[in-house]
Amino acid sequence: MRRLALVFGLLATPAFAQSPRDAIFPSDASCYLRHYSAGHLASHPQQNVAEIALGPEPATFDAPVLGLRLALYRRGSNTRYEGRAACENTGGALSCQLEGDGGWFTLWPKADGTLRLEVGHGGLTFEAADFLEVSGISGDDRVFVLPRVPADSCP
Repeated sequence: MRRLALVFGLLATPAFAQSPRDAIFPSDASCYLRHYSAGHLASHPQQNVAEIALGPEPATFDAPVLGLRLALYRRGSNTRYEGRAACENTGGALSCQLEGDGGWFTLWPKADGTLRLEVGHGGLTFEAADFLEVSGISGDDRVFVLPRVPADSCP
């Protein structure tokens, strides 16, 4: 009986009350952005992404599958690479697939309010004037920790 009470007690805590989607994107104005400084990039020579931003597509916010916008800048370039993704709750995370077979990534809410983005093993591919490939198995672009920022910073 005590175990049952413990289980129900845990389910009532905020960590279990929100789905990953609700925890990461409490509103359609939620935005995450990380700009890497020149010092950070110098100490991580295998990192190609200089900036990464992520936010929901407002038109899909109430839909069963959440649409996200993902924008990146490559080190040493002013080209903006963009992608759209469809995301669903999967256990304690959001599992997201980039449109056009661009790859997949997982979003994990962190207790400090930041977001952990893990690139899938197949990597991510973006097209602009050229292509940007973000590897999921090598280099320093496999995991990004993004702080929440004001909505006007979103892609």
